[in-house]
Amino acid sequence: MNKIELLAPSGNMESFMAAVSAGADAVYVGLKDFSARAKAKNFSYKQLKEICSYAHQKNVKVFVAVNTLVKNLEIKSVLNTLEQISLSGADAIIVQDLGVAYLSKKYFPNIRLHASTQLTIHNSYGAIQAKQMGFERAVLARELSFDEIKSIKNKSNIELEIFCHGALCFCVSGLCLFSSFIGGYSGNRGHCMQPCRRLWTVDGKTGYFLSPKDFQLADYIKQIKKAGITSLKIEGRLKSADYVSKTVKAYRLLIDSDEQNYEQNLKQAKELLSLDYARQKTSCNFNIKSRDIFEPKKSKNTGLYLGVVENKTDKDFVLNTEQDLSAGDTIRIVDNKKDKSFVLKTGKTVKEENRYRIEYKDIYIENGFEVYKIADGKTAEEWKIGRMEDWTDKEDKIIKSNKPLTLSTTGFFSKIALPDLFVRINNVKWIPLLKNTKSATVIKLSKSNIDTIKNFISQKEIKNLYFELPPYIDEKDIKVYEGFINFVIDKKYNSFFINNISQIYLFKNKKSLLYAGQFLYTLNNYSAKFLSEYKINGFCASWEDDLQNIKDLSKVLKNNFVVYLSGFPETVTSKMKFVDDIVNKNIKSDKDEFKVFSKDNENVIIPKYPINLFSFKNGLLKAGIKSFGIDLSYIEPNQNYLTQILRAFNNNIYISSTNKFNFERKLK
Repeated sequence: MNKIELLAPSGNMESFMAAVSAGADAVYVGLKDFSARAKAKNFSYKQLKEICSYAHQKNVKVFVAVNTLVKNLEIKSVLNTLEQISLSGADAIIVQDLGVAYLSKKYFPNIRLHASTQLTIHNSYGAIQAKQMGFERAVLARELSFDEIKSIKNKSNIELEIFCHGALCFCVSGLCLFSSFIGGYSGNRGHCMQPCRRLWTVDGKTGYFLSPKDFQLADYIKQIKKAGITSLKIEGRLKSADYVSKTVKAYRLLIDSDEQNYEQNLKQAKELLSLDYARQKTSCNFNIKSRDIFEPKKSKNTGLYLGVVENKTDKDFVLNTEQDLSAGDTIRIVDNKKDKSFVLKTGKTVKEENRYRIEYKDIYIENGFEVYKIADGKTAEEWKIGRMEDWTDKEDKIIKSNKPLTLSTTGFFSKIALPDLFVRINNVKWIPLLKNTKSATVIKLSKSNIDTIKNFISQKEIKNLYFELPPYIDEKDIKVYEGFINFVIDKKYNSFFINNISQIYLFKNKKSLLYAGQFLYTLNNYSAKFLSEYKINGFCASWEDDLQNIKDLSKVLKNNFVVYLSGFPETVTSKMKFVDDIVNKNIKSDKDEFKVFSKDNENVIIPKYPINLFSFKNGLLKAGIKSFGIDLSYIEPNQNYLTQILRAFNNNIYISSTNKFNFERKLK
């Protein structure tokens, strides 16, 4: 059997020591900036150098997550971060932003590149393309089945890393704009506020409709070992050292097991994992497309349920539970009515039969609040060593380097002119209505509309026609899209917007003009520069980008940049099977409302009302942007609506909108 690397999360020094002590082959950590787990304590540069030295003495590797999207004004800062990582001796960086990959390859070729799950590598073409771009490992999407993973392995020669345990995002990683849309805190930039864990209301029913169970593949490690996967990854940089220790020990048992002791070790491992104090478990789509990923009627909160707060006073309360509770254990106290929770580390506990009296201060508690145990405290001393106190840094320490770094983005943009206006549709019935608009038409492709589009363009010639591929194409559907692309190229249509790096490989050796869509993120000039090396001729601003960053980009991208001014952004693309209660329904929270569309084996969530940014058009023109877009793909063909929206685009009428996404408030 293949010896698989066991990769553990480390959000702070204690969990790092827990991972190493429990038998991890590698750990992944984040620094203070550019980490997709910004809420974790994370590490200073000095601490990174120390843990790399310590880990290497133990034959353990250290990977650093630099896995957020980076704005243009942050480039010098991320370059400094890469330099510190290079000098620290870390074994690899985990990357989402292609601009970060470009800068690392150019200035720090000693650093191995791992493609983050945020890059949404979900099929064999994506794995092959990642390898060609200089990545040595791909962290695959968590939505994949075992058969899809095997297919990717058999068709590519890049190292593959898969998640085996931990929290799940209900949206495909890298495609979630949900938190960003609601409050500007982007999951793509490490600031996710987890709106999926909120209470939502559908048709008068309230529940945690978007909060999935946690992932667990303990039952499948034997077959994974035979598949040739390089690394098994445990999620949890926000979790306790106790969680890290237990999960690492459990999967260490399974990885090291032979045929004779496997079943016994599996039982022991699952007993350990049952005490990780996390949510109920699911294998997601790994074996079959699970129908029980979500439990709307159960609390979103992680941990072992202990009971409820009783006999509350100003300083303590009573907890009636049959579970053991010791000084130093960590508990979560939950106010379900207000959807809030508070974490408390227990001090001295007094037990009488099954009743504990627990002291508290500085948190809000009422009788009836639920109590969950989320970490054991009694074993924490195992992970403390004398040197750790020396490693705890109040101020960061910059490692000095004399290496001169010169940044340049000149000479990479295409000379192919873009139309002044793109109108994006997904229904060919719009095309006759667009006949006299002088706009270019972009047809969004999906499995359900490909045949209709083929029939339509077989009957009539359409000028200025582009096609846009979806950001997620299942492995089994690659040939379907490839066949369509060959068909339309034969019909003399050769312009395409793509939304994933896999689609660069899809167009290999095809006579086509490629443009980056909104999910092939271009938030800085260097991601555009990198993509231009793969014959990408133009770039769309992300729906979640803000006005200032777009203006900064326009200074270099000039005529090769498209900004959409109106439409319904796809805030969520999920490959999980939603509960029937919310399929094709509207979901509401106290402040927000969204529409759910379930089709083609996936779910898309859009806001109830469209974005309208026409009032910013003149300012964008002055900034040098000449190409704009209007998205009609979630609107039924309607001549009156089209007339009004085009009048707004031409500044003939004003359409008010309270929904401007991050344009004014800025992307965090």
